[in-house]
Amino acid sequence: MQQHYFLGIRIPPDIQPLAEKYLDRHRLADRYKVISHPEDLHITLFYLGACDDQMLAELSSRLRSIAGQHPAFSVQIDGFDFFGPSSGPRVTYLSVTKNLFLERLQKDISVAVTAVTGLPSKDRFVPHMTLAKKRKTDERLSLSPDSFDPHPIHVNQFHLFKIRPQHTPKYESAEDFQLG
Repeated sequence: MQQHYFLGIRIPPDIQPLAEKYLDRHRLADRYKVISHPEDLHITLFYLGACDDQMLAELSSRLRSIAGQHPAFSVQIDGFDFFGPSSGPRVTYLSVTKNLFLERLQKDISVAVTAVTGLPSKDRFVPHMTLAKKRKTDERLSLSPDSFDPHPIHVNQFHLFKIRPQHTPKYESAEDFQLG
């Protein structure tokens, strides 16, 4: 099987207590097959899937240029939410406040990835940090979104992550791209 990759922003360890609060409150480890390891917390900018070395080299060059054109910025983690129905969402996550710097960075990355790989552009970008995904029970849940005081995260780089499904943690930075 060919190596799979994604582009993302690593989340610092001080966010872990927020993640644990919601994992515990909603017993997500009992209800979901995949629980994000503390060192795997991230905001996905673009999922690449399988890539060969030539594609990665060309993409790396473009991403380095993009990173240099974007200043460092901060994002705010501001709540708990989910994708899918509250009775059994397919993904639960910590939400990120709307941020123009993040949106511009993701858009430029999306354009570059599409040009190099031919993958479709991601028109709908919902920045988030996945806590749990892939239900393992049919139990009916009654989750509700929750807001909390925004927790700032300084972003001065993004990463090309290598996915290692048989390892823990399973996301390894293959390359770092410094902003500004």
